[in-house]
Amino acid sequence: MASPMLVTEWFWVPVPRPNAEIRLFCFPHAGGDAPAFADLGRALPPDIEVWAVRMPGRGGRFTAPHAADVDELVHWVSAAMRPFVSGRYALLGQSLGALVAYNVARELSSLNPPTACVLAALLPPHLWHGPPGPTGPQDVVGFLRSIDETVTEVLAHPDLRALILSVVHADLNLCQNYLHQWEPPLSCPVLGLVGADDPTVNGDQMTGWARSTTGPFSMRVLSGGHLVVQAAGALLAQTVADFLHTRAGAA
Repeated sequence: MASPMLVTEWFWVPVPRPNAEIRLFCFPHAGGDAPAFADLGRALPPDIEVWAVRMPGRGGRFTAPHAADVDELVHWVSAAMRPFVSGRYALLGQSLGALVAYNVARELSSLNPPTACVLAALLPPHLWHGPPGPTGPQDVVGFLRSIDETVTEVLAHPDLRALILSVVHADLNLCQNYLHQWEPPLSCPVLGLVGADDPTVNGDQMTGWARSTTGPFSMRVLSGGHLVVQAAGALLAQTVADFLHTRAGAA
């Protein structure tokens, strides 16, 4: 298996596959980073290559400034992706990453529409009552513990706790002034994914993302909680692969 590689400062490819037919750009949840998609990159079939987006302000890009809002982040990512979307590509976003992926897909559609878009674990914006996610430090800590049991040990370390809370707050603040517009919609197929135990959104609510596209929309509820991309494991990889293969074949 080939070693992971960086492509510019923006993308981490956990399993390089130069002969892959589809590039799958993956956008992490609030506070998340590109390695969250390492297992998915290994589990997908050889014709799909994961390009995980390295968000600024964390990991190897710790010194990079955070975006001021969703629009600025979408502009940055879209500009970084443009040289790499001349062929077939798709986008997958989880939680906050779903909002960014959706808007990046719209931004790039005039250049080369994506083959498909996968949106996971985010309440559709028309159902928001204010920006999504917790606000105060204790709310954030409680939320993080509710969606990821492994974070409790990390939060016990004061320095790591401060770093994590800083990144999560910066990500959640992106949505403070976000004004959603459904127009123009995507034209590609969209798959909505949600964990059966997600405390933030359920399957019925996720179907609201059908408004995001004039193309076909489908929904899957998988085992797991909010971080369904990691929790559902092999089933998630198979679901995404089947969706992309069906839509790529149709295209």
